[in-house]
Amino acid sequence: HHLKSAGMSVTIESLDDVGALNKIEGKQLQKCCLLCMKKFKGATLERKLLLKEAREIGVSFSELEKIVDSLTSLFIAFGKKQLSQSSFNMLIETMKIREEHSAVLYNTYSDNVEIIRQVLSEASTRLPHYENLDWRLEIETSSRSLHHEIRPTYLVKLATENGQKSTSTLMQCDYSVMKSMCDQLELALKRVGSSHCRRMSKYIN
Repeated sequence: HHLKSAGMSVTIESLDDVGALNKIEGKQLQKCCLLCMKKFKGATLERKLLLKEAREIGVSFSELEKIVDSLTSLFIAFGKKQLSQSSFNMLIETMKIREEHSAVLYNTYSDNVEIIRQVLSEASTRLPHYENLDWRLEIETSSRSLHHEIRPTYLVKLATENGQKSTSTLMQCDYSVMKSMCDQLELALKRVGSSHCRRMSKYIN
């Protein structure tokens, strides 16, 4: 999933992916939080800037990218619900983030909560919502080029709704692509039903 607003594009990753935050110290985290907030305010974090910041912070370029992405995911989650500091700290503990990082994260969140919610609000009004899915299996049974080889394909019609407007998208894919999509959806549903996800949803949803 992606959120786009004011030139900002972020990918919402699994909230379990916070290990990168536990590898840095408080002062490093503060600088990473500043970079993250620049994204929320519409700035483009170009490679040249990130390389410079990575050297100053004392991490690799890839580590800095992962840290900023993890922070973005966290602040998106935090922005979905009004959190008291005690609830915030409980959420940090649940996610197994270093206790000493809690104050830095909460101060960044509380100082920028309106900006975060504005981005979420603007994104949610534009993101399409699932409405319906139709599919048809097509098999070509006779062809000179196939030589008795059966190649099934799927024709998928996805209907989405955005405000008062409905849109239909036609897609064609082979079995391997369809299987991969189904596997990913089943994995997502399985994770939604996990005890960890249910515990997290009390604070995030």
